Amino acid sequence: RQERRPLFGVMSRYVAREFLSAFLVAFLFFFFVFVANVLLVTAEQIFANQVPIGVVARLMLFSLPLIVFYSVPFGTLLGALMAVSRLSADNEIIAVMAAGIPLRRLFLPLAAASVVLSGVSFVFNDLLLPASNIEFSRTYRRMLATNPSVELEPFAVERYEEMAIVTGAIDGGTIETPLILDRTAAGERRLIIARSASFAESTAQDGVISLHLKDVFSHVADIDDTRHEYLRADSMEYNILLRDVSGALGTAGPTEMSSVDLRREIRSMQVRLETEGEQRADTRESERYRLLAEVAAAERTVAADPGRLPDERDRIVAITTGFERSLRRTASERTVHTYLLELHKKYAIPLACLAFMALALPAGLLARRAGRTFGFLVGICLCFLYWTLLTVGETTSLRAGFAPALPVWLPNAVVLVAAGAIAVLNRAR
Repeated sequence: RQERRPLFGVMSRYVAREFLSAFLVAFLFFFFVFVANVLLVTAEQIFANQVPIGVVARLMLFSLPLIVFYSVPFGTLLGALMAVSRLSADNEIIAVMAAGIPLRRLFLPLAAASVVLSGVSFVFNDLLLPASNIEFSRTYRRMLATNPSVELEPFAVERYEEMAIVTGAIDGGTIETPLILDRTAAGERRLIIARSASFAESTAQDGVISLHLKDVFSHVADIDDTRHEYLRADSMEYNILLRDVSGALGTAGPTEMSSVDLRREIRSMQVRLETEGEQRADTRESERYRLLAEVAAAERTVAADPGRLPDERDRIVAITTGFERSLRRTASERTVHTYLLELHKKYAIPLACLAFMALALPAGLLARRAGRTFGFLVGICLCFLYWTLLTVGETTSLRAGFAPALPVWLPNAVVLVAAGAIAVLNRAR
């Protein structure tokens, strides 16, 4: 009677050690690359404004879960490529096959490792990352309230998603003669100018910074530019969402939620959107009939008096602009889209460990004499391609409004297709 071979025998342990050593090197490589990116994007500006070293250390600490979240999948790809390439270049894979050991036995520990690493990446994203982002936001708000020059440079124009701030001189925590350009909830253009302003953490809502304005003048113009409102006040509180102010890693938003919380919040927002959508549909229909009636009236007016053409044309253009605005996506729809993107990323990026491993196994077999060098160079190129597809797809999805699942899962699909193509190429050889 033939004795059964253990599932994880000597060869499996050998391959596992080879992968783990390569993965550790690859993980540390990407870890320090992302840490350097945080330092360049965030800490450089913070150090330049003499922020205490303790605050900088806390911000870096709360950025680590996000760095680990991205480093694990990329480390998996690079580590697997380096390990398999080394085995292939040293003809160890050929020796294993000559000994009658099937390749699936050789690659079984790699597949098991990718499943474990996928779970580790998901845990960091779903449990540790939301908590670290909350603490990052709190620390950043306190720092910004005492030192606004971290975000705002003196005598500069800072543009954000829904607003722009023109600053004067900045002295400590006070901004001199700030000018704010934004739009009201109704879409009207608004200009706010004040003698001075200072940041403070909002006590009414988490994730919000209050800008306290003194000696305020405000001007609001409607969409048609036919009605203007003016306001003067001794003081005003202007609230800014932290995610609109800071583009650094770990900012506030859906990243502060677990996947369960995200699903619950998305369902709640979709219910509200359905109610709002019915109301907007009625409004759009009435606006459409109004536009058609105004066009017909303008045609009759111009037919009777051709000299009225410029005035009637400007009036119709103004009405058409308002109608087109009603057809655009609302802020609530964009928010749901952003939350859906984040929800898909919570699953797609950890599962990239499996896709990367599926690609690394056949790609590593292509190595000949280069060994780990081949795996390292190819891995860096593939990681860059994956990151580019993810970033460009996410940005395009937010602007164009197409399905949020597509840009997040597309890089994984591309990796799997490439894995299949390389596997077929290996077989043909």
